[in-house]
Parts: sequence; structure tokens; C-alpha cells
Amino acid sequence: MMIAILFSGQGSQYQHMGYSLCQESEAATSVYATATRILGYNPIQLDDGQLKQTVFAQPAIVTLSLALWHTLLEGWMPPESTVLAGFSLGEYSALIAAGILQADDLLRLVQKRAVLMQEAAEENPGGMAAVIGLSEAVISGILAERKFHDQVYAVNFNAPGQIVLSGRRTALEQCLQVCQDAGARRVVPLAVNGAFHTPLMGKAAEKLVRFASELSFAPAQLPLYSNTDATRLDGQTDWPAYLARHLCGPVRWTDELGKIASDGATAFWELGPGKVLAGLVRKILPDAKVASAADVSQLKALLARE
Repeated sequence: MMIAILFSGQGSQYQHMGYSLCQESEAATSVYATATRILGYNPIQLDDGQLKQTVFAQPAIVTLSLALWHTLLEGWMPPESTVLAGFSLGEYSALIAAGILQADDLLRLVQKRAVLMQEAAEENPGGMAAVIGLSEAVISGILAERKFHDQVYAVNFNAPGQIVLSGRRTALEQCLQVCQDAGARRVVPLAVNGAFHTPLMGKAAEKLVRFASELSFAPAQLPLYSNTDATRLDGQTDWPAYLARHLCGPVRWTDELGKIASDGATAFWELGPGKVLAGLVRKILPDAKVASAADVSQLKALLARE
């Protein structure tokens, strides 16, 4: 059985996540000790208000994902056929699982990325919202309207009929109304304050390249798939440049899962807070075996299915 490990993105974080994990796992405790040293605070101690801020939420989610991965490895050796993917921020967690970055460098990188994204959001106030029930073709037609050009973008292709738009606040609100008038079943604003995964993150991307260029990226030990074009990232990847494109470009999750499945994966395990990715897998690949884990008991249940 070929297993795909999926790492959660931003949006499902909650207060005290990781606490119960650290009570039962020495590996998780070690990860959180490293995170506390690098970040300057313990992510478990963040309050709900802080976790709504990108600058805190992203490092906290990645820390939990790394803790879950290392806890999983305490009782499981990944088969050679195991592959990796992550949704948006989750692709950073996958860099650790793939052996591409060391934990210290990854946490510094994620913290820097979060700060840069927060700064970009303050400079260009924006937002994101999921549009449910419209096809990609219909949304593309709406975005082609002149008033939305360079203002609103389709950025997350989560599943058929579920696409996230991102852009400047006023234009986004107008665009969402047009989507509703066109027959969208629902529009769901996301709890973010920036136009993430758009060219409006360009200045942040330039600074991220400079920061990432100082880090050492190793060849992947496990295959990692790309959000941007659903291909496998390999030893030829220019990581600083890729991470900049990743910040400003779309997450083609539907295509990515389709590619992973066509390459042979039949089981998909989500590591991180919430079960968003597990739900998307079920929509895109209804025959897949799907599980998610955010604590030790769920990890044990996951391994029992192998």
C-alpha cells in the first residue's frame, strides 16, 4: 500500500494544540523544546487571539505537524513508497519529513515567512474566501471582468466546485457578490487578513528569497509534491525561488491529489490540526483510504489501519 502523508495548512489551529501530544510523546516534547528556543515562545501557550494572527498561527501549526511526524516515527518506519504533500503552509512541514531542511532552519524560515506575510497584509489589506458551487470556468469568467483585474485571484483549487478567491478587500467583497448572483451555493470568508497566494505578496516573496538563500537545502529523502503544478520536487529545485513562487501562486490541490493517486497512492494520512485535507481527499478521491491525526490516540488508530 502506497501512503501519502499530508500536512495541514492554516485555518484549523486551536488553543493548546499539542499539549496532550507532549504528555505522551518524548519526540513531541523535544520538538516543542526546539520550537520554544527558536521562536522565543512555546506555541502551546498561545491564546486564541494570538492564534488568529498569521505571525503566530503559522509557526504553531508547523510545530504541531513536526511533533506529530516525529511521534509517528517512534512506532513506524515509512515504506520506501511513501510520498509527501502539504497544503500551502503544510508544504513547509513536509520539508522536514522529506529531509530537505533541519528543524531549526525550518522554524526560522516559517517564522520569517509569517512576519513577511503579516507585513504585506498590513500594507495591502485583503482577504480570502471559499466559493462553493461554481465551476472553475465560471469563476474564471467573473475574474476576467475589468474591475477585478489585478485585484482578485483564484488561488486555492481545493476540490471540484470549491475554489478560494484572494485579493484586495473591497474588490473581493464585490467579486463574492457577483459569484453569489451567478449561483454560488455559499461563500465562506477565511480567517486571514491578507491576500495570500497572490502577486500582492510580491514584496514579501522577494524578502523570503533573500532569507531562504542563507539556508542549506538537502536532497529529498522521500518524494514531495508541489502545490503550484502538482509535479514532484527534486534535487534540481531552486528552493528559494520556488518558495517565492509558492507564496505568490495558487495551490492546485485537486491536480496534486490526482497526480499522487495516479502515481499509485491509495492511502492518505493527514497530520495536523483539523480534518480539512482528509475531507478534501474524500471529495476528490472517493475510493481512497483516508485518516487524520492530531494526537497520540489518533496516530495509534492510524497505524492500526496500515
